[in-house]
Amino acid sequence: LKFSTAARMPFRRLKVRLKREIVTLGDPATDPTRRVGTYIDAADWNALIAAPDTVVLDTRNRFEVAMGTFEGAVDPQIARFGEFKDFVARRLDPNAHRRIAMFCTGGIRCEKASSYLLARGFEQVFHLKGGILKYLETVPEADSRWTGDCFVFDERIALGHNLVERRAAAAPGSENGDE
Repeated sequence: LKFSTAARMPFRRLKVRLKREIVTLGDPATDPTRRVGTYIDAADWNALIAAPDTVVLDTRNRFEVAMGTFEGAVDPQIARFGEFKDFVARRLDPNAHRRIAMFCTGGIRCEKASSYLLARGFEQVFHLKGGILKYLETVPEADSRWTGDCFVFDERIALGHNLVERRAAAAPGSENGDE
């Protein structure tokens, strides 16, 4: 359960739907209830991603990445999270990429992505606990490795440090965060 304050109501109405998967990866063998990567608190994130042998991986779609990301992060150039497994097959190798630090908006996609990587032989898989939002809430802007804004899936559209609402322009070539 996560709490966040806003100056106004970020959702027009409460809508609850039952779904088989919150974030669809399209790989039935991936089970984040059994095994996920190691959680890294926001306070320890900068040290992990500064290590030269760490691959910093943004698990979000290209629209979200265009709005903001961590310095030096790999952009998988995906339109939907289901394409993440194709990116892994093309670009990542468990023998060459030994330490992976991944992040997403709030942590949900990283649960699936880290489980997927571990099932494919990657051994050192870390993910930002609470996601970008916890990082922006916790880490002072002066110490931050984040650049840009963080897209959120509500009427606020984008947040900056201290979770301040930002008036971000839409990324080129997309009308929303889930192409």
